[in-house]
Parts: sequence; C-alpha cells; structure tokens
Amino acid sequence: MSGDATNQDTIHQSTRKGLANSVLGTRNLMITAALAVVGSIIVVALSYISATMLLTPRGLFIACSFMGAWLIPYLLPAVVVRKPGAAIIAGLIMGIIAAFTTPSGPATIIGNVLGAAFVELPLAVLLYRVWTWWSFAISGCVFGCINGLLYLGMVQFTTSTGVSVGIVGVSIVSCLAGVAVCLFIGSLLARAGVGSARRR
Repeated sequence: MSGDATNQDTIHQSTRKGLANSVLGTRNLMITAALAVVGSIIVVALSYISATMLLTPRGLFIACSFMGAWLIPYLLPAVVVRKPGAAIIAGLIMGIIAAFTTPSGPATIIGNVLGAAFVELPLAVLLYRVWTWWSFAISGCVFGCINGLLYLGMVQFTTSTGVSVGIVGVSIVSCLAGVAVCLFIGSLLARAGVGSARRR
C-alpha cells in the first residue's frame, strides 16, 4: 500500500514537473506571451519604417543598422525563459498580431516565425544545453547575416561586393548590440524574479 502510494506520487510529480519545465508550462508560457505582445509593438513599428528605407543604398544601410532592434523581440523570450521553442512561440504570437496591424496581412505570420527560427536554430544545434552570452551572440550573428542578405535580395538596385559585405556587416554588428540589450533586460528581469532560474 505504501509502495503503491509512493509510485503514484512519483508519477504525478514527474508529469507536472516535465510540463512546468517546458515552454508550455503556465508560468513560462505567460512570460513568453507577455514578451511577444510587447515585442509586437517593435515589430509593427519597424515594419512600417523599413518599407520606406529599401529604395537607396544609404537607406539600406540605415535599415540594416536597425537590425538589432528587429532581433530583440525574437531573442528576448529565449534569453528570459531559456526553454526550447520560446522564440518560435513568441514569433507566432507576434505574427498573428502583425497580421491584423500591418498591410502584409497573414503573410507576416510566416515572416515572424522565420525570424524566430533564425534565432532558435543555433540554440537547437547546441541541443538547447547552452544558454549563455556566446550562444545568444551566435543567434544574433545568424539573424543579422541572413536578414542582411535577404535585404540585399529585396532591393531593386545593384550593389558592389564591398557595399554588400558592408551592409551585412552593419546588420551583424547591430544584432550584436541587440544581443547586449537582451542580456541586460534579461538580467534585470531575473533580479525581479521573472524568467528562468537556469543561468549559465
């Protein structure tokens, strides 16, 4: 009888612990959703601003200099929650919000999920075992490089190799600054008791 009770308690505790320790745990999901709602304000604002900048080489440089601001809404949930899928869930929520608040409509859902995937991919390659500044910096570099190249592909004018490299470089440096901002905000929230206690 005693053994049966112990087994039941162990199974029940294990199931709840597994869910609570994932991004789908109530606390983690609420934090992720809250960060996504705040992040959607940045995403929507940048969506309107960036659309007017991709007409000239100078505008392209300026747009890429804002890439770090684009990164923050996608990376911050991963920095704060530190659970697999946090960035993807945040990207999906931001995409749904942006679908109703930007001219792109439902197509923006795909764009936001892809942006989150660029952040999540390096963390997944590391098997979600490393949650530290350099793993987030890798995510920032990947995000900056891919989006810088995508920006180059979107423009209607040609650029020299030097200018193209410079544009991608500006995008990456901007994203590294965005990583620093995310780490700073994450440390402030951790002190306030918000986010994962797992810090290494």
